[in-house]
Order: sequence, then structure tokens, then C-alpha cells
Amino acid sequence: MNEIDKEIQSAISELNENIDTFIKDNKKDIEQMKVKMFNETALPLAKVGGDNESYQKADFSNYIRNGIDDFFKKSLNSSTGEAGGYFLPISIVEKVNNRMKFLSPMRSIAKVMTISSNSIDMLVDSKNPDAGWAGDTEEERVETDSPEIQKIKIPVHEIYAKPKANQRLLDDTQINVEEWLITKISEKIATLENAAFVNGNGTDKPKGFLNYDTVDTAEEIEIGKLQSFKTGVDGKFSDDAAALNLLIDMVCSIKPIYAKNAKWIMSRSALASVRKLKNKDGVALWQPSIAESTPSMLLGYPVILDDDMPVLKEGTKSASIAFGDFHSGYQIIDRQGLKILRDPYTSKPFVEFYASKRTGGAVVDFEAIKILKFEE
Repeated sequence: MNEIDKEIQSAISELNENIDTFIKDNKKDIEQMKVKMFNETALPLAKVGGDNESYQKADFSNYIRNGIDDFFKKSLNSSTGEAGGYFLPISIVEKVNNRMKFLSPMRSIAKVMTISSNSIDMLVDSKNPDAGWAGDTEEERVETDSPEIQKIKIPVHEIYAKPKANQRLLDDTQINVEEWLITKISEKIATLENAAFVNGNGTDKPKGFLNYDTVDTAEEIEIGKLQSFKTGVDGKFSDDAAALNLLIDMVCSIKPIYAKNAKWIMSRSALASVRKLKNKDGVALWQPSIAESTPSMLLGYPVILDDDMPVLKEGTKSASIAFGDFHSGYQIIDRQGLKILRDPYTSKPFVEFYASKRTGGAVVDFEAIKILKFEE
């Protein structure tokens, strides 16, 4: 190697060291710049009304492997949306959504709606309107009570995931990078949002159904309050007979309109306790699934396992079991569009993918969900 080559090599090494030092010293500013760039120019994965069918899956894979410059030369729609950027195939979004529904117990049982704004107002009847029969005579119709309408505002909140990949993985043509990225994004976001649908406090995240006030009787139920039942002992059932009566009371407290779609949802530790319960004849209350497509049953209703439900621990108060029609009771809101930004610089030698979506959630029917509290 001659002197000129040595000088060039030395200059390149020094430049790389300076770049690494700059990134390390200014990591916070770079992160803020990246978020700003993401909000202004990131790529929404879908847009209603766009010509998504014309996009090929190969284009998306090419973008993941090679970056934006090569991707722009493909068949992307150059129209900019509200957040700026370019639109990716609708099939990618559908795969992400289907994967998240599979991973999130709450998404599988709650009602999901997609909107194009930052919030939605749900109208709720706090008092059911009366009705009456009208005969053939000219008798005066008795005036019926009017419903009392209240409004529940459900905002959407930003949730993000930042999976990383080694460039060697992206360069390997034998690996389906599209499926890899969809899986990583879905797993990270589904885990985080499901916890919020159960326990979220409503501040910068959805409000979970366990974060509402509770009342002891059905007559006290009102907007913002759910009915709860108590075992009388912290962290466990008092005995099998009391447990059976309590669970039957919960089932019978649900109105017929909700009974058809009612389900149990509980933590793994609560399931362990329920599986040990037996009636006076020694028959287990819990009925195991007889096929992969059918859930286990408790008193004739499906059991959904959700590890985001509080752990049941003897001596500790918890609300580890809930029952009801969550499709009627809990509303999940998704904002249109799932965005992604490819960043090969910040986490060298890895390529970082910053994916973001907006989602919200809240209880909209307070008669549809019942809570079992393991406490005195």
C-alpha cells in the first residue's frame, strides 16, 4: 500500500471515528430529530382510497433491505398524506392487524373501530327509553321516558416499536424480512397495548377496564362505574362452595342481551385456582377444551387467558377475574395508518425500524362487564 492509499485509509478511519463520536455525544438530539423526521416524512402503511393493490410485496421487502432511495424508484404512490410520506401496501397492514389480534386477548374479544381523526365521541344511554303497546282503540298513548344521553370521548395515543436487525440478516435473500418485521412490530405493540386495555390509566395510553371505579350492586351502576363481586378473603376464594355461589352470582348478574357473547378473562394464576374448584359432587367446575378451536369453559362460558390480568396471590388484594360481554362493553379505537421509518445510522451496525401507530380504548357499556375482586 503506497503513501496515498495509507493517507486515504487513515482519513476514512478518522471520519468514521468522528461520526461515531458525534452520534454518541448527540444521541438525545438525534433521537428528537428522528422523531421529528418520522412525524413529517414517515411512511404510512395504508390509506383508505389509495391505489394499494398496485403495490407489490417485493417493493416493501426491497425498502426494508435497501432503504428509501431505491424504494422511491418503484411503483409507490407519490401522493402525500396528512403526515407526509408515501403509502405502502394495504396487505402489510392487514397482516400486522391480524397478527396483533392473535397476540392480544383483548383485541380478540373487544369491539375494534378504525377512525381517521385523533378521537371519537361515543354516545351512551345512561337510562333506557321506555316503550309500550298501542291497541286498536283511540286510547291515549302514555308518555314514555326519554333516554339520558351522555358522551364518552375516546382519544388515540401513539404507541411505537423499534425492532433492530443486523445488515447481514437484511442482505440474506433466503430470509423473509417482510414477515420478520411484521412479527417483531406486532409482538412489541400487541404486548404493550393489551396491558393498557386491561390496566391503563388513560394518560397517554388507553384506559383499561380495571381502572374504573366499582360498585357493589347493579342498582348503583352508572357511567364510569362497574359492578364488582368480592370473595371475602384477600388473594383467594374462601372455599369451594362459596366460590361456586360467587361465580354463579356473576353469571346471573349479566343481562340476557349480554349473555350470548359473555366470556371469562383471567390471569394464569387465577386459572390455576379456578381449575381446582369442585362442586358438592366432586366434579370440577372448569371444563377443558376438547379441540384446538374451542376454548375451555367455566359454568358454560369460554375462558380467556390474559397474563395482563393481575396475579392472584394469597394475602394480596387483586382483581384477577372479570366476566361479561367485552364486545359490547369495551371499545378499541385505531387511527388509520401504521408508519415506519428505516434508520441505518443511530444503532450501527444494526438497522433500526421505528414503527408507530395510534390507538385508544375505553369502557362504553358499564352493564356489560363484571369484576371479581379477591378481597374482604
